[in-house]
Amino acid sequence: MANINVRVGQKQGIRVIASNKSATSSVADLTDVDITAKANYSILMYDSTTNKYIHVTPAYVMDLADAVPNDVIDYGNF
Repeated sequence: MANINVRVGQKQGIRVIASNKSATSSVADLTDVDITAKANYSILMYDSTTNKYIHVTPAYVMDLADAVPNDVIDYGNF
């Protein structure tokens, strides 16, 4: 990586060139993401039993609105 030294006031600074930034990657490349249920319109949700983020459907999120996973879309208590 080539650094360009610049002077800012009395202190020496280092200018980082934009081409030196890290490469882009995919969510699938992360070690704490389980992509086995990846599908269109899925949502990432953290699962504390596996310590990973999992793909779930929006319907599953609505099922958990009342904190009870019972396969009923109940919209929670508001």
